Amino acid sequence: MDNVTEKRVERTEKDADTRDRLLAAALRIFADRGIASATLREITEEADANVAAVNYYFRSKEELTRTVLETCLRPINDARLKALKACIDKNGGATPALEEIVEALVRPMVELSIDSYGGRSTVRLLLQVRSLPQPLTNTILAEQFDLIHRRFLDALSDCLPHLKPDVVGIRYDFARGAIMQILGDLDPAARDVLDLGFKQKNKDNETIIKQLVSFISAGFRAANVS
Repeated sequence: MDNVTEKRVERTEKDADTRDRLLAAALRIFADRGIASATLREITEEADANVAAVNYYFRSKEELTRTVLETCLRPINDARLKALKACIDKNGGATPALEEIVEALVRPMVELSIDSYGGRSTVRLLLQVRSLPQPLTNTILAEQFDLIHRRFLDALSDCLPHLKPDVVGIRYDFARGAIMQILGDLDPAARDVLDLGFKQKNKDNETIIKQLVSFISAGFRAANVS
């Protein structure tokens, strides 16, 4: 490898490292302080980069926001679609069992939302974005979640034909809320608000997944109410 090639490789590796550090720093700060409150200076200081680096790699705070959300959400949602397809294929195209569908929704979020610090920055960021909606983040979330919601609602409706679509829809929202509530509480940054006789933070992922799948499935099977 000649000197020119070596320098090009080094520059490419350095660029990738700086970009990754900016994304990781932005995720942590957005999750802690909210996107609107976070400043580029905070992010670049956390990433040990200069402010101009944001413009160089992302052009704007808006594009940085989009990239952060896409980077942390796409792997989770891709894994959800893959898991849902796998359980349908395993059943020869027939409707899978309710627990299989629910696990396809739950497991990727539980397993893939853990950051390099052992926290749940992705979950905290989603909670921030949901509680402080903005046109930009609403658009990004629609892009990331609309297909997921349609696929899971279709599968759940096929599995629960006795329930009206609006009932399946609201119970699906309850399911998503349960997942986010539990994972938000699991984040080390969250404090225990109530003494419920157990410590969620000591539970391993597999236990959390099993409990969520059992709880959510029972909710879908609950008697229909008018």
